[in-house]
Amino acid sequence: ERHMPMSEHDRRLVAYHESGHTLVAWYSSLADPVDKVTIIPHGLALGVTEQLPAEERVNYTRAYLLTRVAVMLGGRTSEELVFEDFTTGAESDIVEATKLARRMVTKWGMGSFGPLALDGDEDQPFLGYELAQGRNVSEETHAQIDRDIRGIIEDQHKAARSLLEQHREVLDRLVDALMDHETVEDGELREILGSPASEIAASEA
Repeated sequence: ERHMPMSEHDRRLVAYHESGHTLVAWYSSLADPVDKVTIIPHGLALGVTEQLPAEERVNYTRAYLLTRVAVMLGGRTSEELVFEDFTTGAESDIVEATKLARRMVTKWGMGSFGPLALDGDEDQPFLGYELAQGRNVSEETHAQIDRDIRGIIEDQHKAARSLLEQHREVLDRLVDALMDHETVEDGELREILGSPASEIAASEA
């Protein structure tokens, strides 16, 4: 799909968005390694951060999934931090983060209900929809599930912001590299960001 040429402001915005995803993943020990980040549009996406799992996973821990949520929210959080505003570009990230948080609570027993399956419609991230459809779950249960989902999102948003604030100077350097080259891959990522937290954690294990 062809994209209209972006203004310099929009290119920088996309660069901060993708760099936000990259930094949160890079400095989170449980995140899948980042292989490449680009501000060249791909399909509907204005930029892409590519993560390649270090090993094939069969099961996912709660801590790993929380990190996934934080990485998903890293783009919007970077926009907030730098521009004190945010764009519609984070729509798919927010939808996917909310769906993942919802599965954690309703399918995998990772919320306040413990090991209790509260399955529902995969495409509806909040449960008000199911309540309207007459599902046999109490309003109180729906409300608590929504609180659990919101709690996961809010906590991981704070975690992402903390990481980005801590590494703000590096964030700016990565953005400058993307503005110059459009794509930054593993070797140059290491030059700018240092060793990823996953490698540091593995060496200390």
